[in-house]
Amino acid sequence: MTRTGLWGSLAAGLSCVALVAAPSALAQTPFVNEGAPGGPLTQVAIGNDLSCQVQHTGDTAFELFPSSTTPGDCGTFLATGGALYTPDFSNHGGGATATSSLGARTPYSAVSQTPVSGSGSGSSPFRVTTIVNVASTGLQITEIDSYVAGQESYRTDIDVKNTGGGTQSVVLYRAGDCFLQNTDSGFGFVDPATKSVGCSANANNSPPNRIEEWVPITGGNNFTQDTFSAVWTKIAAKTPFADDCVHCGDQVDNGAGISWAFDVGAGQTVRKSHFTTFSPTGVAGPPPATTPTEPAVTGPRGNPLGLPTVHGCVDRRKFKFKLHHASGRKVVEVDVFINNKFKRVVAGSNIKTLTLKKLPIGRFKVRLVATQDSGSQLISQRKYVGCKKSKPKTVRGHR
Repeated sequence: MTRTGLWGSLAAGLSCVALVAAPSALAQTPFVNEGAPGGPLTQVAIGNDLSCQVQHTGDTAFELFPSSTTPGDCGTFLATGGALYTPDFSNHGGGATATSSLGARTPYSAVSQTPVSGSGSGSSPFRVTTIVNVASTGLQITEIDSYVAGQESYRTDIDVKNTGGGTQSVVLYRAGDCFLQNTDSGFGFVDPATKSVGCSANANNSPPNRIEEWVPITGGNNFTQDTFSAVWTKIAAKTPFADDCVHCGDQVDNGAGISWAFDVGAGQTVRKSHFTTFSPTGVAGPPPATTPTEPAVTGPRGNPLGLPTVHGCVDRRKFKFKLHHASGRKVVEVDVFINNKFKRVVAGSNIKTLTLKKLPIGRFKVRLVATQDSGSQLISQRKYVGCKKSKPKTVRGHR
């Protein structure tokens, strides 16, 4: 499919907190601007149909096709029971033609979308929650998109809830049609270790240059990079991506995405999470850990996550953490950061302990973000230098 390039210039200074409706000439889908005026992501636009669009400071076009339409050809897709459910691209500007390779599909039924909350800080990110029903399947999707001002990534958490009477097998996709740095053609790159995938200005992102990337937080995913129409065709097949980067070495009109295949039992909810990263210098992966701004918790509850004490010289290759929680609550997710770099996520119904292996020797910092089933969080970090440790610094937050 042949497409022209830039679809026009963009108006500057869009609000980061207003709930607005896109002009009918471009799209029928409301969206929320979730970026920060100072950037680097000046817009993170989320449709009430689980579509998305992003603008990076310095670019005159949006980062996803169509390059002047909000929302764009990007978002959350779900296959179950032999059917495909998607954002309502037919009511987006240009989406009816450019997404035709998706074939037969049913748009989500919008339920609700919140205005943007939060201050944009590490402990209180900009956040919008969007809920849709998956037709009459009994499945409901709750998507939480959050952005910390100053970062080149935003986070998406997707909860798939089964309100029906039996287990359902699903394939969940997060994918987009790349429009990287004002151009509709590019290369691809992957990180096999994390199964991250993206579009890049240089083949295999070597040397590092402009990228947009899907970085899984929840493991067990698959990925693909291909022409944009081939990505839609793979989603139309309703099967997991094949872990391929078809055009990493040649320049095409491309797209990319990640997928998870899983079962959702009756009455259960399954969460999948990832970052979407946009870097003009080719810095791939998750954003650096942020330092919460709330005052540290003092007194006997100053170390609620049980960061280990040091008695003599400790073998730092393996640490076991006992995770504390509020009375009557359970820890359901733990995000692990070592030296401000995201390392892994652990999810479960009642996480009580966590073991970290292959920690650095000498100076390093451990930061744990433990999310309870209420949505409240305990964020605790401690520095280790030789045989000495700092006092634990702990704050409370909410997802």
